[in-house]
Amino acid sequence: MQNNKAKKIIGIFLAFFILVTAVVLDYYSFYDFPNEIRIIEGKQQEIKFKVPLTFQLFCDQSDFLTINGNRVKDKLNLNLKDPVIIQSSKLGTYNLEFRLLGIIPVKKMTVHVLPEIRVIPGGHSIGVKLRPNGVIVVGFASVVDENGQRHYPAQEAGIEIGDTIYMVNHHKIYQADELSRIVNNDEDKTVVLSIKRNDRIIETSLKAVKNDLGMYQIGLWVRDITAGVGTLTFYDPETGFYGALGHIISDADTGKTIEIGEGEIIRARVTSIAPGRKSQPGEKRGIFIHEDRIIGNILANTSFGIFGKAYYPFQNPYYGSLPIAPVTQVHEGKANILTVINGEKIEKYDIEIQKIFRQAYPNGKGMIIKVCDPELIARTGGIIQGMSGSPIIQDGYLVGAVTHVFVNDPTKGYGVFAEWMIEEVSKLQSGAPVMKKY
Repeated sequence: MQNNKAKKIIGIFLAFFILVTAVVLDYYSFYDFPNEIRIIEGKQQEIKFKVPLTFQLFCDQSDFLTINGNRVKDKLNLNLKDPVIIQSSKLGTYNLEFRLLGIIPVKKMTVHVLPEIRVIPGGHSIGVKLRPNGVIVVGFASVVDENGQRHYPAQEAGIEIGDTIYMVNHHKIYQADELSRIVNNDEDKTVVLSIKRNDRIIETSLKAVKNDLGMYQIGLWVRDITAGVGTLTFYDPETGFYGALGHIISDADTGKTIEIGEGEIIRARVTSIAPGRKSQPGEKRGIFIHEDRIIGNILANTSFGIFGKAYYPFQNPYYGSLPIAPVTQVHEGKANILTVINGEKIEKYDIEIQKIFRQAYPNGKGMIIKVCDPELIARTGGIIQGMSGSPIIQDGYLVGAVTHVFVNDPTKGYGVFAEWMIEEVSKLQSGAPVMKKY
């Protein structure tokens, strides 16, 4: 009887202890910490769990992995209130398990040990020209015939704003002039359009209308090129690939992602600044330089920026090359950005990384940053359009790139992790599909 009572008390105590522990772990967001982390071979990686509990750590292979300077062996006691320093001298994957009281598993974590990748940080102002794989429908227009009657052939045929017309009468087109020429020269004036709409392929036919000037039209406004000024994030001297912008390019009128047909980058000079204010995003105003001298192509337009092959090497006035930081190495605190505010001169400015969104898998918004450099605030008001892609440097690593500005506070914005950007380059090299949405 006494034994049963004692067991019941012990059971209640253990249940209460486990419940309290679960609440504590949830309070300190321990369960939200990524189940996978990446570290660089031979480099120490500090991880701050900030959980005031002691666990036993188990590892499936411990010959090359150390935690706080100790090999894990069979088990290792860790107080997660203090920073945990992980290091490995060999590439590979290690599976860790945190156990409470040495018997109750509370979290599993996989550590991927990767080779160091070094790149030249950017900051260069670049001109971007992107031609879609066809022409993008940006508006409708009426066609006034010889009798003064208005017709809307394209709209009545079900064509929508944002559609990409890539073939006309089964002929591939890239420019608006090609669409106009084929429509006007068609003999029976029945025009067959092949259209991409989101992930669907649609074919529709319509009758062209002869306007009051004797030309045949179908009543569409289309765009065949998008151009603007952005910032280079990095250049890989080993492969010749580059990354820029940090976010996807969408059509300004339709908001639809532009599927690349052709694209190139060229030099650009910043001529003036429209400072950002609350609810009024600022912008860099610039001009293209030597448009006939293309400095790189554009092979991918993704959620993490544009990527391609540079035709000439890039250099940086502040750094030779820097390693790419794994996501788990980036921390809140001081950092710098590199960007051009006047001409083509790259300058370094102080920022603060205010919040990190821990991510095991790629996502475009990885951190919140705040400009705290008085000079940059005085000149631009903070983050402005054209600054997208400006590299973020922290502790001697390229950790990310500026992507978006907060409309209600131009000193703040989002940044994307550099690790996700360099993965897009790896996909281009391997021929794997790049990420267009997230």
